[in-house]
Amino acid sequence: MSRSRIAFVPAIAAILAIAFPPLLSAAGAPGASAPSQPAAAPRRTVAVTIDDLPFVGYGLPLAAVAPLSSKLVAALAARKVKAVAFVNEDKLFVPGEVDERIALLTEWLDAGMELGNHTFGHPGLTKTPLPAMQDAVVKGEVVTRGLLEKRGQRLKWFRHPYAQTGTSRETRDAFETFLASRGYTVAPLSIEHEDWVFASADAKLAADHDEAGRARLLAAYIEDFDGRCAFYEERSRALFGREIPQILLSHANALNARAMPLLLERLEKRGYTFVTLEEALADPAWKSADGYFGPWGPSWLHRFAAARGEDVKALFRAEPEAPKWVADLDAARSAAPAAPR
Repeated sequence: MSRSRIAFVPAIAAILAIAFPPLLSAAGAPGASAPSQPAAAPRRTVAVTIDDLPFVGYGLPLAAVAPLSSKLVAALAARKVKAVAFVNEDKLFVPGEVDERIALLTEWLDAGMELGNHTFGHPGLTKTPLPAMQDAVVKGEVVTRGLLEKRGQRLKWFRHPYAQTGTSRETRDAFETFLASRGYTVAPLSIEHEDWVFASADAKLAADHDEAGRARLLAAYIEDFDGRCAFYEERSRALFGREIPQILLSHANALNARAMPLLLERLEKRGYTFVTLEEALADPAWKSADGYFGPWGPSWLHRFAAARGEDVKALFRAEPEAPKWVADLDAARSAAPAAPR
C-alpha cells in the first residue's frame, strides 16, 4: 500500500468518529462484536375472575348492593378488563327482587364481561356427594345460560365452589367428565388473596360505623395483595423457570367495589397487562398435571407442585396471611347472628 493510502485511512476514521460516533463504536476493531442489548423484561399477564355473583352482601339490602355492583363493573371496564364472573343462581331468587338481581348480571354482560357457573347454593365437593354436586351445576345454569344465549354466546366456564375439586382422583375425574358433557371448561386460579377475610372484616367495621378502621383495613388489604402477587410470581418461577399467565380470583363484595381500582393499579405497577381467561389458559404451562387431591382448594400452582412431589401443606404455610386484627374482625362478624337477607 502506498504512503498516501496509509495516511488517508486514519483521516477517514477521524471524520467518521466525528460524524457517526455510534457507528464507529459499534463497529470497533476488526472482528469486534456488536454490544449486547439489555434483555427485555418478561411480559406479565393476568386474567381476572370474580366469584359469587350477583353479590356477597353480608346482609346489605338490594338497594345498597346495586350501586356497589355497578361500581365494581365500572372499575373493571375502565381498564378494559374482560373478566369472567361466576354466578351462584340461588342468590337470584329472593322474593320481590328476582328481576332486579338478574339485571345485575345483565350489567356485567353489557360491560363486555363473561359469565360462568358457580353452582346453585355454592356446595363444596369435599363434603357434597357427587350426584348433589351435579344437580347444583344443572340448577345453577338456567338463568345464566339463557342470558348468554340471547346474546349469541354460550355458557362454557365452571368454577368449583371453594376451589374444591375432590378428595380422590376418581371423584375429580367423574365430576370433570360430567362438566365436559355439559360443555364446561374448568376455570382454575393461581392468585387468591383472602379477599373474603378482608371483606368480612370490612363489613364488620361498616356495621360499627368505623370509617377510620375501614381506611386502615383498605391499606392493609392492598399491602396483602402485593405480598400475595409476589408469592405466586415466585412460585411460578420456581415451577416453570418463568412467570406464566396468572389467573386472579376475587369476589363480588363491597370491599372490592371500593378497592378494585387500587388492585388493578397495583397489578399494572407490577408490570401486568390484562388478558382474557381463554388467552391465559392458552399457555402450555396450564396443561400441567394437577397432583392435588384433598379437602382444600389450593392455587393451581400448588397443584402443579404436588404433581412434582412437593408438600402442599408446606406451601400453604408459606403463603402470606391476613393480619391477626383483620382475622379477628372476620371471626367477630361470623360469630354474630346472621343479618336478614
